[in-house]
Amino acid sequence: MAIRLFNSQASMFCEKVRVVFAMKKLPYDVVDVRKDERKSLIESTGQRKVPSMDYNGECVIDSTVISARLEKDNPANSIYPEGAANKGLCLALEDWSDEVLIHANHAIRRAETSEARQKAEAEWDTHFNTLDQMYSGKKFLFERMTVADISIFSQLHYLYTTVKYEIPAQYKNVNAFMENMRQTLKLESLADSFDAPSL
Repeated sequence: MAIRLFNSQASMFCEKVRVVFAMKKLPYDVVDVRKDERKSLIESTGQRKVPSMDYNGECVIDSTVISARLEKDNPANSIYPEGAANKGLCLALEDWSDEVLIHANHAIRRAETSEARQKAEAEWDTHFNTLDQMYSGKKFLFERMTVADISIFSQLHYLYTTVKYEIPAQYKNVNAFMENMRQTLKLESLADSFDAPSL
């Protein structure tokens, strides 16, 4: 049976999963939930959340759970670093990105006043400072691209694709990371979302 990914192109969590599929070179079919206002998603899974995956008849929901399931069954081109301590840190950074950076994205996207925008940009500055230190002298957080990098990229990439906000130039390491990911994912520009079948 084919793997089906219920997907929204604008979702950073769906993009995260698409990159994981590409890393693992796994074929899958895409169901664009916007085309039928999520009717096919609801009929298949009984809920509205994306990404959701029909995994050979089994419903798997949430980008972290989907990524872990794909890793378990397809360990080649691992999305985790070597060693238990590194894997634990990688998982913690994935969770931080998915649970903390998402709120910063919502704040800046929904800012309707100049005061709200300034507050949202100040919140992002705090995160950019953290990320600039994390990526100091590194292309990736570990020895190669992992799900931590993918999660962070997907959140930051949303700023370019949906919010239309560019990372300030003073965050040189963050900008270098984004450029490295742009090249790795073969994107023409950071304004493009990732949907290539494999890396």
